[in-house]
Amino acid sequence: MRHHRKLTEEERRQIIEARAEGTSAAVLAHRFGVSPRTIYNTLSRAKGTRPRPTKTISMRLSARQLAGFQAALVRRGITDQPAALRRLMEAADILLRPVDQVVLDHLQAWGAQVATEGAAVNHIARKLNEAKLRGRPLPFTEDDMTMIRTFAGGLVEFAEAFRSLWEAQLAAKTREVDKALEGLAADAPEP
Repeated sequence: MRHHRKLTEEERRQIIEARAEGTSAAVLAHRFGVSPRTIYNTLSRAKGTRPRPTKTISMRLSARQLAGFQAALVRRGITDQPAALRRLMEAADILLRPVDQVVLDHLQAWGAQVATEGAAVNHIARKLNEAKLRGRPLPFTEDDMTMIRTFAGGLVEFAEAFRSLWEAQLAAKTREVDKALEGLAADAPEP
């Protein structure tokens, strides 16, 4: 058998027709003087299938990392780990894009607000400590109490707003992961 022989268009057409009629790849390979792999490649190209991946990567994972990945796949009903990894790599541009600028802007604004109100609370604490060290009555006014309540309320609002933003970002990422892994679940039909 000759290797690396290039098939003509006519020979490719004959291979496709003969295979459709049930002729085995081994018989076709012998008839055309090529390897069975060449027959399968010819048939794959005719179907328009994508070529098989050609790069292999290896990595080390901890038992916890692997278990976490496997658990995430099981929750989605996926048993084909390599296919899931390939899909996630194909979606890397979407999954690994930077944090939304709106989220960053909110965090910066909240940080500035916390710094401002925190400085006011520090001023109150310093005033109370100085009075205590000098043996004077504590100069704690109703305005001080209002400032502390405002600060505490701001922290609660920050925590709630941050939780909402975080949940929205997490939901968006989850949708992207689900989209990337779509069709891999064991009971899902092939697209």
